Amino acid sequence: MDKGNKHKLVLLDMDGTFLDSRGGGRIAHEWAYEAFKRTLDHYGVALSIDDIDRYFLAPLHSRGEAGVRNFCTKFKLNCEEFWARREKDVIEAKIEAMQQGGIMLCKHSEAVINYLSSRYYLAVVSDSQQECVDFALSHFNLKRYFRVWYGRKSDLESLANRKPNPYYINKILSELNMRRDEAILVDDSPVGILAAEREGIDSVLIGGKNKATNGCEPTFLVNNIGELMQVL
Repeated sequence: MDKGNKHKLVLLDMDGTFLDSRGGGRIAHEWAYEAFKRTLDHYGVALSIDDIDRYFLAPLHSRGEAGVRNFCTKFKLNCEEFWARREKDVIEAKIEAMQQGGIMLCKHSEAVINYLSSRYYLAVVSDSQQECVDFALSHFNLKRYFRVWYGRKSDLESLANRKPNPYYINKILSELNMRRDEAILVDDSPVGILAAEREGIDSVLIGGKNKATNGCEPTFLVNNIGELMQVL
């Protein structure tokens, strides 16, 4: 560990940070849209991608559980049953995409993670499901680099713990007995940077030089994970 750097712990987001979960389809996250369409097929509901974005994903991202419940009310679905099926379908689809090579590590990810692990304690804090985080770290042989890793639980109530809620950041700090000034979060999304701000820790925004920060103020901006060695 580098004793000259005030940071002792680097928390890495997963999707878009070191895992390219966009997949190899014609559109980004095509595997996820197809999984969701399978969920809807079970209920006899057919939606276009634009409709999925409008009626499901936008409310999910902005309102969490309340957005999902509004979607279910609109389409007359049993919310708990629908959500459980949706989670199962998307988890299976994401794991299958990793197994088949549609979802791969971002370029230079393993080399950078290996480098960071020689200087810092590492942890993963992801809004992806815990089962997907577990599988990704195992499938890509990354578990050896990390002290702890957290994804979210699949119950509806756990949506409230997603970023920008710093719930899992705080959990990791407590578990590893780290002070806030000893930790830094690396994330490709402004909501992750906002979670770091709310927890009072430093942050690095991946893609930040080319993306709107939506009012958040990361400590560092880099274009991709390969540039992390320039700031950490």
